[in-house]
Amino acid sequence: MSKTPKSTAKNDLTRRRFLRNSAITATALSYSRIAARAAGTVPSDQLNIALVGCGQQGMAALTASMVRIPGVRFAAICDVWDYKRNSAKRAIDPQGVVGTKAYGLMDEMLDEMKDGIDCVVIASPDYLHAPQSRMALEAGKDVYCEKMMANTIEGAADMVKAQRETGKLFQIGHQRRSNPRYRFMRDKLLREENLLGQITHLYGQWNRSVKNPLLPKISAAEMEKIKASGYPDLLTFANWRWFKKFGGGPISDLGAHQIDIFNWLLGTTPKSLTACGGLDYYKNRDVTMPDGTSTKFSYEHLDNAILVYEYDVPQHGLVRVVYQVLTTTGSQNYYEKIMGTKGTIVISEQQAAGNQVYREKDTTQDGEWDHYVPKGYLRKPPATVYNKFWERPKAWNRPDPWLASEGVQDARVSVAADPFELPAMPKHLDEKPPHQHHLENFFDTVRAGGKQTDLNCPVADAYKCARAVLAINEAVAEKKRIDFKPEDFEVA
Repeated sequence: MSKTPKSTAKNDLTRRRFLRNSAITATALSYSRIAARAAGTVPSDQLNIALVGCGQQGMAALTASMVRIPGVRFAAICDVWDYKRNSAKRAIDPQGVVGTKAYGLMDEMLDEMKDGIDCVVIASPDYLHAPQSRMALEAGKDVYCEKMMANTIEGAADMVKAQRETGKLFQIGHQRRSNPRYRFMRDKLLREENLLGQITHLYGQWNRSVKNPLLPKISAAEMEKIKASGYPDLLTFANWRWFKKFGGGPISDLGAHQIDIFNWLLGTTPKSLTACGGLDYYKNRDVTMPDGTSTKFSYEHLDNAILVYEYDVPQHGLVRVVYQVLTTTGSQNYYEKIMGTKGTIVISEQQAAGNQVYREKDTTQDGEWDHYVPKGYLRKPPATVYNKFWERPKAWNRPDPWLASEGVQDARVSVAADPFELPAMPKHLDEKPPHQHHLENFFDTVRAGGKQTDLNCPVADAYKCARAVLAINEAVAEKKRIDFKPEDFEVA
């Protein structure tokens, strides 16, 4: 077996500094608002929030976005790990003017701050999402919970029931639904303009290169607290996403974002699923622990999956979705592709990785899309300009003469597609971190006293995604096609 490189103290420190500095940098953007609160000029619509889970998602993703949103105050933070909790408090409230309180247990936080919290933002490990969401909802708090909403169908269903029982607002963090480029693409180009004609296929991927297991240095005293909370050892605690009791694995962590978008774009849920994959790389690997000892480890979830969903879409007919998650290569990272008879859209949350639109010349007329450019619906990519003849690219070798003839193209090849791009969003929207739009939707709905239907990803919609994602493990394990019924995506 190949040897997993040793996790060094230097790498661990670099990672910790990155997470902390990300939060500090973002917090600096909100100093003017903090000063306003301290001076007594707090807006009447200020929301006091509690953050539960101070790891990478809670700090580098959600907190970095929340501190940019006016009228949001960190009333409390909660994490079982002393180091993370203390680091988060220093990052969020370095001057002590916000008055952020820190807790190790969520029930203590809710009990002591009954009237001091309006909303709870949950970014803890997946297995805690269901019980912690119910706890917060029953305490009368509106809840924003990270995806994956739960690592079991039963847990996800209970989250839907808890919202119904309490009537509180409950949003799940599938943030692409609030991304202005995704919303423009779906609402304007696909639904209003029918730009792609009949949609026949969607494709998506999230590829990630090999990552060594996280092995932070934790004191013996802290490790005893962590074990008391249910984690058997350091490897499991630091890499909980890979273990069935605690997380849903890469297909949940990575794939859930995009599988949710397939449902959202098509406006329905899949009728079937076929999948293949396995635990092929992260099985029986060697790892060196922080104390220098060597051990074997195997994660429990699929480290790769390739799957096909089938959808029946009233306006398009049968639509097949091909999706993959790989964890041994970062090739082409992550993006989604929507393919129709008139064109294709390639889109990604990372704008540089996917912002292209291609017109099919075989099924459209020349100039048919040109009117979309002055409207701002599409833009033409800038042509490459060569100022001097020697700047033009040259082939490394001279092709054979017959290759230069017009008859070399295979007759089966379609005419090259005409390239466009999705329009640039206004600067004030493009500059926001990915999670900010979704959090703003949640906080704005809370302030307005809105309804579940005002949220871009209410918990009942997220349940549909959870059902589709968690079925992948079953399809792979049992090597079978899963046929869904509409009622499979509803909670009775």
